[in-house]
Amino acid sequence: MGHHHDATTPKHEHDHCTQASHQAHHGGKHDAHFGHEGHTALAESEGGALSMREKLAKMLDHWQHHNEDHGTSYRRWAQHARSEGLEQVAQTLEAVAERSLALNELLNTARKQLEA
Repeated sequence: MGHHHDATTPKHEHDHCTQASHQAHHGGKHDAHFGHEGHTALAESEGGALSMREKLAKMLDHWQHHNEDHGTSYRRWAQHARSEGLEQVAQTLEAVAERSLALNELLNTARKQLEA
């Protein structure tokens, strides 16, 4: 059967963690640094080359970019929902987007604490 997309249906998008987007986002080093499962491969891949502070800094930057990407995706899908008359869904997705950005404020606080 396969997927059918007409003019009123948003194209199927893989907004969440596509390897191509992450490779572009991290200079092609996503697999080497972050791994898709839990983003814990960083510590293993770097061995003793990076200090814990450096590893944390990389992870904090990664998480912030991740939240920004997701926030954009949530807002885009809120617009799709709204165009289909799903106002409550749209409002909820917009709230999720706002919370993603609020998480980035906390991650930024952690980054500043790390640099202190």
